[in-house]
Parts: sequence; structure tokens; C-alpha cells
Amino acid sequence: MRNIFTLFLLIGVAVNAQTLRHIDNHLIVKLNESAYAQSGVDIATKTFGLTTLDALNAEIGLAEVSAIGQPAKTRTFLLEFAQAIDAETLAVRYERLGVLDYAVPNRIGSAAAQPSEVFPNDTRFNRQWALYNIGPGQAGVGPLTPVADADLDMELAWDVQTGDPEMVIAVIDGGARLTHPDLASRLWTNSAETANGVDDDGNGLIDDIYGWDYFFNDNDPTDERGHGTNVSGIIGAVANNGNLYAGANWNSKLMQLKCIDYDLNATYASVANSVYYAVDKGAKILNMSLGFAPASQVLEDFVVYAKEHNVLITAAMMNFNNNTTYYPAGYSLTHDNVIACGSSSPNDYRTVPFDWSPTSGSNFGNHINVVAPGIYIYSLAFYSDTVFTVSWSGTSMATPHVASVASLVWAEAPDLTPAQVRDLIQDTAQDQVGNPSEDTAGFDTYMGYGRANAHQAVLAAQQLTKADFGHREQVFKIINPVTQDQLEIFCNGSFTGVYDLTLHTMDGKLIHSQKKEITAGANAVPFPFASGSYMMALKSGAYTKVFKIVKQ
Repeated sequence: MRNIFTLFLLIGVAVNAQTLRHIDNHLIVKLNESAYAQSGVDIATKTFGLTTLDALNAEIGLAEVSAIGQPAKTRTFLLEFAQAIDAETLAVRYERLGVLDYAVPNRIGSAAAQPSEVFPNDTRFNRQWALYNIGPGQAGVGPLTPVADADLDMELAWDVQTGDPEMVIAVIDGGARLTHPDLASRLWTNSAETANGVDDDGNGLIDDIYGWDYFFNDNDPTDERGHGTNVSGIIGAVANNGNLYAGANWNSKLMQLKCIDYDLNATYASVANSVYYAVDKGAKILNMSLGFAPASQVLEDFVVYAKEHNVLITAAMMNFNNNTTYYPAGYSLTHDNVIACGSSSPNDYRTVPFDWSPTSGSNFGNHINVVAPGIYIYSLAFYSDTVFTVSWSGTSMATPHVASVASLVWAEAPDLTPAQVRDLIQDTAQDQVGNPSEDTAGFDTYMGYGRANAHQAVLAAQQLTKADFGHREQVFKIINPVTQDQLEIFCNGSFTGVYDLTLHTMDGKLIHSQKKEITAGANAVPFPFASGSYMMALKSGAYTKVFKIVKQ
């Protein structure tokens, strides 16, 4: 199906929000509750069991029907016709049938970044100014003049928290280089599915091992352009392995939902399906480095669905240096599980322009929450396991940095709601560090609440844990380093019971799991593992904590 449509987008040229693009033979419809209850939807025969709807479908020439999300939950479907249609006019006809909540064209949006490539002679981590910016002499910032500490303070945050191995972060983007050695061990896999040509988990998708490609409707979310691989590497490139770059989160799993094609186009259907899949499969954070304008009920429906399932969305502000609102970022004003992310530069100013266009810049507006580094962001390449010379720039890169901060906050304080995670990131952002004419005291429309600070955010999460749960970080105590083949876990008695204990290597590989009954006092756990560093997680319904373990 990859040769059916050729979609065009010149990234870096501002697209007027009123010049709306859509797939010319698609329509998205959502049945109302009463109609769905009376319907007999049959995807195979392309019928809905609703006389008026089926008749109109036949008249227009319906060729294919596919569900968006699980129909029992979303009641939403993509209609594909044999010929091009006047989608705007036809949507009105469909809505007049009285059986739909809405009918809309399948709009086209875009990713929020553009690539660059240079050949510096410096070391890899030294170019990750977003994580650790030394100021003058900083590598990897192009012609810009860096300011010391205009970064996320990630090296300090790692002293407190490096991520929860059981957390899943969905990258709703262009896919990834699935075999990259700095990424492969960090990828989420569908434990309910086997590569056997059968839909084992009954979700209508065959062999969705690593996620799904919803743009081309297959089980191979492999990156074809580089945007998704860069984003995935920002969040989760294997750290502490002496190779290439370090992800901001060292432990959590990355779910790949491909919704963007080579030209960096996305559609309502590809994005909505990706969100529903991610939520249904247990993702905690959805990174969405893309945007549509204007708003649509299709987009808001999946934001609400994520909110109902306690899922956080980080979304890009886009790169047109104007105050046009793009969605889902724009829903931050009405839905507190959305963080709208702008871009900052190595001098802490709002990014204007990006390196790929003199008219570009991080969008602004009253829906912005925070900014984060988003220009000259080096990460993994989609076409090579060894290339380290590719950087991307855009609010697309700022967004996964904020998602990473959120993931560390949630690992430190797992009982927070998405709204509380967002508030904490806003409250700890560094204010008045940017252009004085834009970054004014408190909230402003250019930088939001300021530039995100991972260290302050995880420290604040730690303090919340103390206040709300009786010095919860002291419930368990681990003695490091482990010098014998036995680990001692000391419990103060506040949260005893049976726990799921998991042990991961620092590159995210699960090497041990067991049920462990924790009682007050000392609890011995055999530790016959090689010398080195590990991440251990203890989880139960009442308590979750992640520890770094050092074995000598």
C-alpha cells in the first residue's frame, strides 16, 4: 500500500493553518452511542448494519473500512473510497444522517523538526549540550554562543533517578532503527504476541511485536527518514556503554508507533490509532513530536482517552515562529495531561531561528507549558549503527527531553497523576533565563513557565514522596556496594508484603525477576551476578521504588 499516495510537505516553510491538507479519498466518522449500540459493524464486508450509513457508503463508492482504536471503546472508523471525494462537503452529508458524532476529513499534519549533519572531531557525549552545557567551548552547538548551565541539569538528576525499567514510553513518530545496538535493548516488545503470522493478542494486528506502522498499516515500524530514531535516542539511547550518545532515561522501554512517512507527514488516522494502541498496551507517557492545525474532535478524543487512563502526553509547539496553535499541544489549556513543549537554545533563549530556515522559530502562545533544548540535538542515525554526525533541530527535539524529565519524575514518585507531573515540571522550571524581552517573571507566552530542569524536578518529586508518604524514600534501604553474593534490603515496616522484584543491567536488559516477600527488618536476596552496576525495581500495589545497585 506504500505506493498509493505521494504526500508533499516542505518542512521549514510556514504552512498557513487555513490551508488544510487531507487525504483526498478518506473520511473519518464516529458513530454516536445509540447508533453504535444498534449497529452490526462488519469490517470484512464493509458494512455498519445502519441503513442510511450503508446506503451513503455504497453511493459514494466505499472501498475499505478500518477501525481507529478498539471500536467498542472509540466507535471511530476510517472510510476509504475508491475515488477522490470532496471531503468537506461529504462530511456534512454524513453528519446529517443522524447516526454520527462527527465526520471529518483525514487531515495531514507534520513532524516538528529538520535534520542537519556535520563532521566534528569532538567526543560524543560532549555534544549533548542539552544534558550538560559547559558554556564557552561547548561542542556541538554550531555557530551559537553557549551559556554555561543552559541545560536540563541531567547529570545531577541521574544522581537521584535514572528511570523505571517497568515504565513504557510510547514514541508516536516515524519509527526507529530497530536493530541499532544503542537502541535494540531499550525497545518495548509485545509479550502477548509471537512472530507466527497469527494475531495472538486478538487486537486485530498480526505480529505487532515492536508496535505498529499505522501510516502504511504493517508490523514494521522501521524508520525511513531519521526523525523517529533521533527522538527515540534522545529519550533512551543506551547509556554508560562508552558508545555514541546517552539517553536521558536509562531504563524505561520505548514503544514504537509509526505514524509519519518519509516526507514527515502524519494523518489524523495514523496518529489516533497510534495513541489508542499505546494507551491500551500500557504506555505511561506518549511523546508526540508533531502537530496539526486547527483543532479537531478526532484529536481531542484521543487526548481524553489518554487522560482517562492516567497517561501523559508531551507535544510539540511547532516551528513557524508564530502564535498559531497546533494540536495536540493546544489542548494543554483544557486537558491537564498535555505538556506543550517549546524549544530553547544553548544560550537559554527561545530558539529563533532553527539552523534549517531563517524564518523558523519555536512557536509561542498562551498554551505553552515549558521549553527544553531543541537545536543541534545529536542522537542516533536511522541508516547506520556507527554514524554519530547527524543532528536534528525543532520543537520535535525539545518534546522528548520533556518526556524524559517526566519519566524520571514519575519513577521517583509513581503515584502522581499526569496533572501533578506537569505541575511539578512547571514549578521547577528555570524562569527568566532567556531573552529578557520574552522570558518575563512567572508565566509568559514565549517560554511558558521556563526551561525544564530535570534535577530540580526529581528533587521535588522526592520531597513530595516525603511529605505524602512519610519519608517514603526511607521505607527501603539498600547497602551499596554489594560485596558478597547477597543483597540486603532493609524495610522500616511501612510497606511490607509480596513484591515483584526485577533486576536490569544498565543497558536495560532484564536479567532476573522474582516474587519477594518483604518483612520489617533485613531481607536477603541472593545476588550471584558479575561485578558492575544494575537497576533493581520493587513493585506492589502499594509501593514502587527503583534502586541503583553496585556489585563489587
